[in-house]
Amino acid sequence: MSLLILPPARTSLRRSAIQLAEELHFDPRAARRAVAAWERDANRAPSRGLLVRSDLPGLNAADVRRALSGLPSPGDYRLVIKPLRYRTRPHLAGLCEFDVGRIVVSVPEPFRPFAELVYVNARRKPGAVMKFAWLSEKARFRTRRDVLRFVYLHEWLHWYLREMQGRRSGAETACDRFALRNFR
Repeated sequence: MSLLILPPARTSLRRSAIQLAEELHFDPRAARRAVAAWERDANRAPSRGLLVRSDLPGLNAADVRRALSGLPSPGDYRLVIKPLRYRTRPHLAGLCEFDVGRIVVSVPEPFRPFAELVYVNARRKPGAVMKFAWLSEKARFRTRRDVLRFVYLHEWLHWYLREMQGRRSGAETACDRFALRNFR
């Protein structure tokens, strides 16, 4: 006697396919449209307002919202404004923390107007070695609002590339170029 237990010879081992196309009420185009709408809604950022916390003295959350009005929202990420201590001269600093869902914008404190070189493109130098000539533009930051908007837009594009497009977010020159063109 065999210890193998086999199914009866009359039944097939394969499952029968569900025949959705034979049902009268099934419309494959409607199903495709519904799936496309679900995917579109899943990829769209939530349209809530900015969740802002300001650790900078003299700049509250309402002032930050007013300064950033008209700019895109980073979905459910929080925005934190921190003071940036510097030794010799002010500079730009920001951070997009993907693991905690937070964008940190640092504003120089004490603030005084300054200019910063923003690298917007790179051209390859001829030769066998990979060398680049960096193209830059000088951006003038006269107010805290300018710094807030520039750094926020830079970090927002990092968020957009990672969370909405599913790409790597390390496109520094693209983020600088985007922020430079849109922060004023």
